[in-house]
Amino acid sequence: ASLGQVYKATLRENNKEVAIKVQRPNIMEQIALDMYLIREMAPLAKRTFSLNTDTVGTVDAWGTGFVNELNYVDEAINGKQFTESIQSTSLASVVFAPPVLEEYTTKKVLTTEWVVGERLDQSSKQDVTVLCSIAMNTYLTMMLETGTLHCDPHPGNLLRTTDGKLCILDWGMVTKLQPDLQVTLIEHMAH
Repeated sequence: ASLGQVYKATLRENNKEVAIKVQRPNIMEQIALDMYLIREMAPLAKRTFSLNTDTVGTVDAWGTGFVNELNYVDEAINGKQFTESIQSTSLASVVFAPPVLEEYTTKKVLTTEWVVGERLDQSSKQDVTVLCSIAMNTYLTMMLETGTLHCDPHPGNLLRTTDGKLCILDWGMVTKLQPDLQVTLIEHMAH
């Protein structure tokens, strides 16, 4: 959690273990400064390296993504929507996002149930290959069926739970795919 720090805590009222993600202080100002500097350098990089791309537009899109990640209420909604949407698929019993504790979640603090597990890339369990297949099917389902795609699938965000399920963490960065794009992707895959 580079924009925030995650802590393990226990709720006083019921001794439930939770993960509390707290936004780093002044992170918006730091992002704004970094993006300003990178944006100023983008045209120079385009000229120097003869890049055939909209470097400023790329930097702007990147900056928008960072800013969107700063609203932990939206992140909570994204994770919850994923879990709800996956329930209508064959993956319902094998993949999930950590359940959110809405009463302890704000724009700058996200609280979820603590998920006991190990990073998928560090697990030596026999079922890791199966879980990698589940991850692949889950991302295809998000892309082609549910329309909301988790955009941060690095190894630290994919956990193998103690009961052999796949838990996808960090729902701050998602993209919504329009139905016509989904149909186009399906058509290309079918050919």
